[in-house]
Amino acid sequence: MSRLENPLLLDSHAHWLSQARQLGGQHWVANAPCQVCCSDAGTPAIPVTRPTRHASGDSYVASPRAAWLHYPQAEATRHGRATRLLAAAAGGPLGGLISAARLDSAWHINNWLISTNLHPQWGEDELTLLTDTLLARQPDAPLLLRNVCDAANPGLPAMLQAQGWLLIPARQVYLCQPADPAVWRSPNVKRDQKLLQGSALTLLGPDQLSEADIPALQRCFRQLFIDKHSALNPDFTPAFFRLCLQQRFLALHALALDGQIVGCIGLYERYGWLTTPLLGYDTSLPAELGLYRQLMALLLAKAHERQLALHYSSGAGEFKRHRGGVPHLEYTAVFAHHLHGRHRLALSTLASLLQRTATPLLQRYG
Repeated sequence: MSRLENPLLLDSHAHWLSQARQLGGQHWVANAPCQVCCSDAGTPAIPVTRPTRHASGDSYVASPRAAWLHYPQAEATRHGRATRLLAAAAGGPLGGLISAARLDSAWHINNWLISTNLHPQWGEDELTLLTDTLLARQPDAPLLLRNVCDAANPGLPAMLQAQGWLLIPARQVYLCQPADPAVWRSPNVKRDQKLLQGSALTLLGPDQLSEADIPALQRCFRQLFIDKHSALNPDFTPAFFRLCLQQRFLALHALALDGQIVGCIGLYERYGWLTTPLLGYDTSLPAELGLYRQLMALLLAKAHERQLALHYSSGAGEFKRHRGGVPHLEYTAVFAHHLHGRHRLALSTLASLLQRTATPLLQRYG
């Protein structure tokens, strides 16, 4: 049986989708208010999400406006970067173009409301069927597909473009092949693995965690990703942590110090890749403990153990490059051929603007 047919994995995704369709995206991610339906083109079913509001605190996993406007603004402010992109956003063109292109009402395909959606290897006919099926049901707004990267899904960007999709730069991500012996010769990898193996902290696996640990797990995640980094990151709810513990939507691991959980990581495995949409630690503890290094060392070790490629996602570029991560530009693909000409013009203008301004910034700071 292939990894894709793992019954536990499929059951967890089916439960995620069932609950999201009934209760909305906020059931799993507090700052991702969106309608969730599913595509019946192909098996298994995949979620299709659509924002239900447009607030400044919405997460980028559900809102194109957050991804291309609010998040870059917040990052530039946090890092003190008066970038051309920030200047353009502050002046209004980006926000106006997002509105004119109707991206606030876009349908997001295969969107599990996590930072890195891992896609299957769609063929041309499958992609055409998926597009046509969604357009027949949802003809009033653009279609959007996040996390498009040629290195992760060879041929997908070219296939999308050939079928009329526009590619808009979104992130710089870091991909790693743990099977490559050169990764393990890195002095940083050696030090991290030694730190993990000799740690005074206790490593807890999925079978050793329970619902009583949810507040500590959520607190660790929020301290790093929400409080320290950005409130626009997905804010996972207790229900999401419960899903992970009970059905392994993510395989949760934790680090404990003197019996208290001080770090956590959620491993997401699909289509031959491993990534981590959920990671956090007690930011008040001394940096000398190396909590982030230990969690990332665990991620790399698990990918190697399971013979999976590793998707390091974005951020901490220098850290990841020193641990086998190779930078690649990732795109969000948008389909709008069915919309009025003025909407298509706004979208093509937005794409051109971001290709000129965002691409060099992502490659420099990503």
